[in-house]
Amino acid sequence: MKTPRTLFCERDGNIGTLAAISLPLIIFSLALGVDYGYLTVQQRQLQAAADLAAIAAAANVAEAEKSAATYFALNNLPVSVTGKDGTTIPAVITALNSRATPATALVERGRYTADPDIAPEERFKPASADADAARVTLTRPSDLFVAAVFTPTSPMLSATGSAARSKTAAFSIGTRLASLNDGILNALLGKLLGTNLSLNVMDYRALVDADIAIHPFLKAVATTLNLTAGTYEEVLNAGITMPQLLASMRAVEGLSGPVRSALRLVEQATAGSKVKLPLSRILNLDPKKGLAVATGGDWKMSINALQMITAAAALANGKNQVALDVGAVVPGLAAVKVNLAIGEPPVETPSHRLGAPGSAVRSAQTRLSVEVGIDGLAALAGLRIKLPLYVEVAAAEAKLTDIRCYGGSLSNANVAIDAVPGVAEIAIGKVDPSVLSDFSDDARVTKARIVDSALLSIDAIAHVEAKNLAKTRLTYTPAEIAAGTMKSVSTRNTLTSAVRSLFGNLDAEINIKLLGLPIGIPGIASALGNTLGAVTPAIDELLYNLLLLAGVRIGEADIRVTGVSCQRPALVQ
Repeated sequence: MKTPRTLFCERDGNIGTLAAISLPLIIFSLALGVDYGYLTVQQRQLQAAADLAAIAAAANVAEAEKSAATYFALNNLPVSVTGKDGTTIPAVITALNSRATPATALVERGRYTADPDIAPEERFKPASADADAARVTLTRPSDLFVAAVFTPTSPMLSATGSAARSKTAAFSIGTRLASLNDGILNALLGKLLGTNLSLNVMDYRALVDADIAIHPFLKAVATTLNLTAGTYEEVLNAGITMPQLLASMRAVEGLSGPVRSALRLVEQATAGSKVKLPLSRILNLDPKKGLAVATGGDWKMSINALQMITAAAALANGKNQVALDVGAVVPGLAAVKVNLAIGEPPVETPSHRLGAPGSAVRSAQTRLSVEVGIDGLAALAGLRIKLPLYVEVAAAEAKLTDIRCYGGSLSNANVAIDAVPGVAEIAIGKVDPSVLSDFSDDARVTKARIVDSALLSIDAIAHVEAKNLAKTRLTYTPAEIAAGTMKSVSTRNTLTSAVRSLFGNLDAEINIKLLGLPIGIPGIASALGNTLGAVTPAIDELLYNLLLLAGVRIGEADIRVTGVSCQRPALVQ
């Protein structure tokens, strides 16, 4: 035998010796790796269970706890469910009948707002009333192998899943109700379209009262443009001429005879138009843009027929500005000359949209310069008053803030919209025509000569401005949505009150030329007041009809919700 001294000097088998010494450490490390890997698997399984339980709870929010407990039972998971109010549903499945470790679930009902302006962690708000979302938090002790030897208690695993219904609504901002004057509308719309129109009041009334369903309309557009396999985004971005647009509108089923007749008249009048415009400047369909037009029809949205025509006409016009001599088309007014400039809302917020909460629409900023000829009354009899009016309506905005789904059907939901009307300014006075269509500059109104005769001149200026109000919450019930009910927010009661206020603020300088001095003569001032008061309704009708084609009203915003859809629950952040 070798002596100990010799043995210590021996080098044979050193690798085997080191391997034997390291083997326990290697095995232990592998075991810990298995524990860590299994912890990861358990966490993923717990997260999947929490997510699916949240979807089940959101599908029936009224009985969220019961729905979650049913899901656990059907999937053989030993989980006891506790509601936010403290009620507990014991686990139906026991650990003896399941391979899973017993767990507890906290189920919360709440409201989920998919608004990009809200931080993700703040979008779910616990709420007992009108809840449309659910959050499930699962906790249970982890299962360990080797690590259990070194720790008396296993680490707790936790996972949270939140689910809410996917909610969209179609809404718009604009106006569709007016006292119609076919002379004004034919002159202005014809000028925008570059043609002559001869529609009567009944034709316009038919267009004002008609809605075009967007999905069948876009299918007709896709057929016209040979894009039947295209997506909504491709169809909206493809150029379409006015005759093609009008033909596609006529192809929508359910339109009355007078509506089809009016559309055909406009189509025939614009038959020579070759200007192409993208419908994406009128419609925003973000949730549907990637879907094929031929198959993606599970939603409702509509647009007023006259609004569709006028919005397209303003785009096809190019300059978005028209100047015309309307003549004496309004009873009570001797002559009317018009300059109208229509601005454009930002690209992402056209006046009609299908979107989720957080979406917004805006009306177009509009500037209107009108010179009205009026025959004087009393002391001004025989004299012609030339009254220059300037109207500016800033863009109004409507933001979809909430959709509350009640179940039973996809459209059984309330919709809430926050709306803010734009600043409305009405003035009597001259305005520089060069800034009328330049919306980057402010238009300045100066005193204008409204009467100029051999013996008498009157210079006048007046100004009324309706400031923005705070946002107003408008709520639409399922019945109102189905009926296409329009609701308004306003900085003024009516247009007539604004015009009367304007005349009440008139600063008139009366000059008798014979004397060469400004002299205040009560008879003339009274006659001027009586003359302007007598034509207030006529000016009211004139301005209303001119702004109707621009889709705006003075100091007001008109909002409609034309469709709502509450889809099946889906996971949310």
